[in-house]
This record gives sequence, structure tokens and C-alpha cells, in this order.
Amino acid sequence: MGAPVLIAKGADKAIQRQIDAGWALQGLNQYASDLVSVFRRLPDIRDEWCKQPGRFRSELPPTSIVIVFFDEAWSVLVRTVHSVLARSPPELVKEIILVDDFSSLAHLKTQLDDYFRPLEKVRIVRASERLGLIRARIMGAKSATADIVTFLDAHCEVIVGWLEAQLDVVAADPHTIAIPSIDWIHEDTMALNAQNSQLYFGSFDWMINFQWKSRSEKKVKPQNPVAPFDTPVMAGGLFTINRTFFAHLGWYDEGFQTYGAENMELSFKTWMCGGSMKIVPCSRVAHIQKRDHPYLASSPGGVNAIKRNTVRLAEVWLDEYAEFYYESFGGPKHRGDFGDVSARKDLRARLHCKPFRWYMETVFPEQFDPSKAVARGQFRIGGGCLDWPSKISVTGCHGLGGHQLWFFTADGEITREDHCVDYDAKKLEMIRCHKLKGNQFWVYEENAGHFRHVYHDRCLELDGHELKMSECIEGEVKQKWVLEHYDVKNLRPA
Repeated sequence: MGAPVLIAKGADKAIQRQIDAGWALQGLNQYASDLVSVFRRLPDIRDEWCKQPGRFRSELPPTSIVIVFFDEAWSVLVRTVHSVLARSPPELVKEIILVDDFSSLAHLKTQLDDYFRPLEKVRIVRASERLGLIRARIMGAKSATADIVTFLDAHCEVIVGWLEAQLDVVAADPHTIAIPSIDWIHEDTMALNAQNSQLYFGSFDWMINFQWKSRSEKKVKPQNPVAPFDTPVMAGGLFTINRTFFAHLGWYDEGFQTYGAENMELSFKTWMCGGSMKIVPCSRVAHIQKRDHPYLASSPGGVNAIKRNTVRLAEVWLDEYAEFYYESFGGPKHRGDFGDVSARKDLRARLHCKPFRWYMETVFPEQFDPSKAVARGQFRIGGGCLDWPSKISVTGCHGLGGHQLWFFTADGEITREDHCVDYDAKKLEMIRCHKLKGNQFWVYEENAGHFRHVYHDRCLELDGHELKMSECIEGEVKQKWVLEHYDVKNLRPA
């Protein structure tokens, strides 16, 4: 029932070698996974509201379930399939399509064919060359025979009631993508952790990395917290979509390589081109978050594929906001080779999609808007730049964004990556932005160049290579900051 596998410390060396090998290849504790039954049960963790009779339509359409795998551990992949078969109404599962993205492991060849041959709903489709996760998903979607397609990763376990809840949303509106509440299977112990998944919605930073954001920050809060609710972006590969609508949106960008940014592309164009996306709290799917992206590590281009894909995304969908993404790595001259995006731009024009600024203002008003920042980029002092890789400090300026890309907001925050410079009269540190001003409330005094803390009336000063808070002194060069892209028009009236 989702209990952890506990392996004693100081395990036998032969066992430890197996554990280490599993981490290296799979990004999870394969040894622990192999000790868990592929038929294991999970508790029904849904809210009671979800279980009420008549909660969903009495007649729901069936779906094709697409699961892409590449060199997946046997126990993880097979457990995913059995969880779907065991906890989904059989009449709603038209087929399970396993897409093999040119795996090399022997157990995923004839052995897998033989294992699933007796299960008539399970169909294995094999790529003749390595496609990458994105194109392999397209291959699976195009081979689906149902009108609705549901995607799962190959390392998931579903909870009873998951499929009915998702299909109900898509059946009500074929232009809506349904996304489950994603619970966590611990990658080391295989334990189910299902405490917080319903408390968050999808977000992103301006490096276009996916993030979770608390629902408490939503400007529009539903009366029923377990009813489906809008999310600006999706986490990735777990969702249900009308197949015709997916095709209408141009599937994924087939110019994308391997993995990365496909969730953002589908999210942005869904909203901008007439659709919507909802997280469905009554649908619970548990997922293993692998460490170190093993799928990318073994792929052509590796982690560089993510940047290439994201540049393609920015070129097509972000409009003037692409500039803010490019600043995260030093500007558009560092975009690299991202291929031809003319066909994707033609798609956007043909679909009459709305501008990205409309998306920001209408779909995601909670998102920080860099175009409204008081300053952004490098914050210079004494020949160095404000930097935060792990500790807030000043280091040599390099002009490549990254840890030196900062924003000063109209709310008085010195921020990057959803963290803010915080001072409590004792300690200067970076912590999560809380939007409550207080210890994170600063003013920039342009003439003096001071970053002054409003509540403690102290200024941010460079002392050697360290930062400290000191009494504000007019003309003190150690307190004189120069902010890039400073725009006084974005200041709010006092």
C-alpha cells in the first residue's frame, strides 16, 4: 500500500553494487523497486467529494493511454502498466500503447513482448531509431485509435478513480487538457508521498524552467478546492487531451530534440490558441522524479537539447518576452543553432493565436512580469556583480546572465528564481519570496545608488568580497549600486 522499502545501512557489498548501478542507469533505486511487487496496491487517497455517486458523467469516452519508455527498469515499467489495468475501468481503456524509443536493454525486447502478449489491450510500438521522448510521444499519439489520448510517464502508479476524473473534464470540453494531481513516489524508497500535490499549480521562471507555485497565490480562488482548476502551465508528460485538438495545435514541435520545453510549448499554445488546461484534484497519479535526467544523459545533444528547444519555443510563442529569456544566457547572440521555425510561426498565424502579453495578463496574472521590473540584469558594485549560486555575494561580472541575472520589482524585491534578498536585522540571505514586504522590502535611491532596507534603514554594502548591512552614508562607494535596464517609469507612486 505504498510503504517504503528500507534497506539497512552498511548493506552487503554485492547489494550496494546493485544499488549504485541502478542509480547510475535509472536515476532511482532500482534495487528497491525490484523488491516491490509489480502488482502492489496503493490506498485510495481521494477526497470524499470525488467519491460521491454521480460525480462524473455516467457515459465517458474511452482513451488510448500512451507510455514512452527508453531503457526503463523492468519493475518500474511493468508496475506502471499493471497499475493502469488494475485501477481503471476496463471500458475506458481502449488500449495501452507502449512506445519503445529504441531501447538497448535486452529485457525490453522479446521478454517484454512475451510478457504482455496475453494482455490484448497492451500494444508495443517500436521506433526504428532513437527519436527522443518528444517525438516518441507524437508517434504514440498518431498511432492511437481512440478519440482521446492520455499520456503517462513510464515510472508512474495511478490511484483508483484517476481516469474517470480526467476523462470527465475532456468530455465536457474537447479544447481542455486535463492534468492529474501529481503525487510523489520516493525515488530511493518507493514510498508513496501524497500530502501536498493538490496545493500547487504550474508556473515557470524566466529561464523557462517549470516550477510549482502555491494555490494560495492564485488571484481567483475556487469555492471548491477539489474541483478542477486552471493552471497556466503543465509539469510534463501526464495529461489527457482530445486527439483532434492535439493535432489542431500541431502536436509538439517536431523540431524539438529529445526532451525539454515541450510542456511549455503545449501549455502556451493551448491557452493562446483557444484552449485551456485544468489540474484535476480527483485524479491522483504518483510519479517517480528521477535524479540527473538519465533520459537526457544518454541522448544526442544531452542537456543542450533543452536550451535549443526553449529557444525555438521563445522564437515562436513569447513575442517581446523572448528578450527576457535570452537575457538569462547573455542575449540573443548566444541563442545558438535552433533550426528553422518558419513552419511553427505559420501554424501560430493560421490558428490566429493571441499574443503572449495576453497570456500574461489574462491567464497568468500572478506571474512576475519582467517588462514591469524597475531594473533587471546585472546589479554592479565596486567592479563586481551581485551573484547567487548558493550564497549571496559579489563576483566578477561575466555578462552571461545565469546567477547574475536579477530583478528589482515595483514591490521593492531584489529577486531571482523566485527567491528574494531578505534581511532580518541579523542575517542577510536569500529565501523564497513571500510578497509580504517586511524583511524583503527595499528601495533603490537612484542618486546615491543605495539599496536601502525600508524597515531596518540600513544599506547593502560591499565589504571586501562579502556583503553586509551598514548605516547609509551619502557618497560611500561601497554602497553605490548601478542597476542594468533601470526604468523609473515602473516605480509605483509612494
